[in-house]
Amino acid sequence: MQNRYAGDIGDFGKFVLLKKLFPASANTIGVIWYLFPDESHNGDGRHIEYINNPQYSQCDKNIINGLANVIKSKRAVASLEAENLLPKNTIYYSNPLDFHINYNRQTKAHKEKRIQLRKQWLNDAIESTKDCNVMFLDPDNGLEIKFVSKLSQIKSGKFAYYFEVKEFFNNQKTCVIYHHLNRNSTHNMQMQYRATQLRNMVNYDSVVFGIRFYPYSPRAYFILVTKNKACEMRQKIKTFLSSPCGIGWDSYHEA
Repeated sequence: MQNRYAGDIGDFGKFVLLKKLFPASANTIGVIWYLFPDESHNGDGRHIEYINNPQYSQCDKNIINGLANVIKSKRAVASLEAENLLPKNTIYYSNPLDFHINYNRQTKAHKEKRIQLRKQWLNDAIESTKDCNVMFLDPDNGLEIKFVSKLSQIKSGKFAYYFEVKEFFNNQKTCVIYHHLNRNSTHNMQMQYRATQLRNMVNYDSVVFGIRFYPYSPRAYFILVTKNKACEMRQKIKTFLSSPCGIGWDSYHEA
């Protein structure tokens, strides 16, 4: 996540998904922003015309109004939090993953410092959200890739690593993970691969659901649950996709 994306249509998708699948009466959501410093090499974050689309308003007018306020004021994760788009008991962790700014050299000392700070960031995130039973991980690009496989790398802050997901899941919590889909293969193939990887790398006895939010820049959301929660989650997803909020969602997969 980057501050400049706040209010983009991707935010509408993530907030609607979390709000509808995890009502406050039974859940406390922890949002881990994976906040990466703003970049300026592309025009990402410009898709905001959805706020005038009545189909999205039909799903959740309060979320639309809140995101419109963010777009009109200051586009930042702090603004998203202030709009109370999720239940009031939601806990947000927004410490930035910006270690490469002060430790930007490829020396052994700088690499070790980036690893140390990333691990401290993870420990702080886990401690801050220890009372949550649902974790939402929002990395800028999604799950780790082979070209950025090490925490010491400059761009590691743009990804969530499987070992981090495992720490947040902790064999009992529900985890929702954002992942940006690319053009290297079909989206269905990518979702199948990532869902299987999550299950294998995090907890083989879990069940992983994957759904795609496709407007403009397709992204997948993976929902990792323990087996005893699988039937309930399967029904929740089915109900969500067939509701007015199902606009823009498809490609269901389960591993």
